[in-house]
Amino acid sequence: MRRRAAGTCLAAAIALALLLPAAALAQEEDDGAIGEEIERQIGELDLGEWDAYAAGIGGLTGRELLTIDELIADFAERGYSDTPGGLWDSLTLIAKAELKRSAGAVAALAAAALLTALTGLVADDGIRPLLGTILCGAAVTMTASVFASLCGAASDAVASAGRLAESSIPIMSALLISLGSVSAAGMFRPLMLFLSGTVIFLVRNCVLPAALFGGVLCIVDALTDGSKTGEMIKLVQKLTKWALGLVSTFYFGLSAVQGLTVASRDGVTVRTAKYALSGLVPIVGNMLGGTVDSVMGCALLVKNGVGAAAILILLSLLIRPLAVLTAGIFVFRVSAALSQPAADPRVTRLFSGAADMTAQLFACVAVTGAMTALTFLVFIASGGISAGLW
Repeated sequence: MRRRAAGTCLAAAIALALLLPAAALAQEEDDGAIGEEIERQIGELDLGEWDAYAAGIGGLTGRELLTIDELIADFAERGYSDTPGGLWDSLTLIAKAELKRSAGAVAALAAAALLTALTGLVADDGIRPLLGTILCGAAVTMTASVFASLCGAASDAVASAGRLAESSIPIMSALLISLGSVSAAGMFRPLMLFLSGTVIFLVRNCVLPAALFGGVLCIVDALTDGSKTGEMIKLVQKLTKWALGLVSTFYFGLSAVQGLTVASRDGVTVRTAKYALSGLVPIVGNMLGGTVDSVMGCALLVKNGVGAAAILILLSLLIRPLAVLTAGIFVFRVSAALSQPAADPRVTRLFSGAADMTAQLFACVAVTGAMTALTFLVFIASGGISAGLW
């Protein structure tokens, strides 16, 4: 009995030793087939408009970047890419550069504001008001120049997010349809068009101009005694906050509700089609069903890779504008704090108001980026149920 048991164990060990290399080889062949299928599906996508974004990421990180096809393949096959590390490094460099530049801007604005204290040293009542107006005008001119550049950066950032969303519509809709998520594709395309055509239009053409108008009112307030425009400035600040909050809340709710309603419908439709295909022919139908599962699984990986790449591109587009706007808020706040003890109170109010309006600009860019990122996350979450993989 002992000899027979030992012989059985030895035979099992030999069989296991023979089967393990074969299993490993089969696993490698399966991985190779999956990689080839992923590359084939990526090659069928029209990614021409995204090539420029990939080049922009490369210029931002200062390293030779993969092509957009290779970037998507990295996310699809490995679930990550080495590029985000470079983006975080570039974010650190951008933040340091903006802080250095903002230090010079703080010194210039604070110096211009403190010069207004010289009016108190002039004894002549006729010269004192004129000198005060001239010095205050110099501080206002410098502030207006900085604020105008910040408005331009915010407007360009919002427009860039809109162009990215618009260029993503055909790519993402085609991927959802390839997964059998017809309802999700029918929901996602109008949602993206609503984002790029309506929401971002409202932010860029209504909310941002309101913040710019608030900055102009701050300048007028600095040139007057502040009794004529103070309440109007507060009203503009409230209106921009309310408008931005209402638009973002409505869009977030719309995205969540539509994403939840179409998922189950697509899941039932695709499962019914796969069941009918498997039952069509007893053996061949099961083989075709397995092939469909493999192709749809690869399509799901490609879809997730495209969504991750889109979020990465969005991040690369908004890193610099957000850093610039943050530095602008820092410039105005610190300048107001430094100038308050001795400078003309009107200039201090100007700096404080400009900081508040720059914060509104920052909120516009950040909320637009959040809405766009949420849409890409909805795209990533779509299709898994319909593919029968969740």
